[in-house]
Amino acid sequence: MLDTAHKALLLRRNGVAVPELPADGSIARWHASVDALFAQYVTQRAARSLQEAEEARELELLSRLAATSYPRRRNTNYA
Repeated sequence: MLDTAHKALLLRRNGVAVPELPADGSIARWHASVDALFAQYVTQRAARSLQEAEEARELELLSRLAATSYPRRRNTNYA
């Protein structure tokens, strides 16, 4: 399990704006906001991965269909 500081680091590395750690002691609110941002980030990443996998599957299917949908020309010796 990742701790909140590690989650904040991962989010920052991936370009997500993370709120700064408050100096007034409201750490619980910071933990909750970072956890919510991380859950949203993970969900978006999983959705993107599923979409890319589906697109790759469809492309492979279309590729196979295109390769087999036209009958091959037979060589004939007609004039």
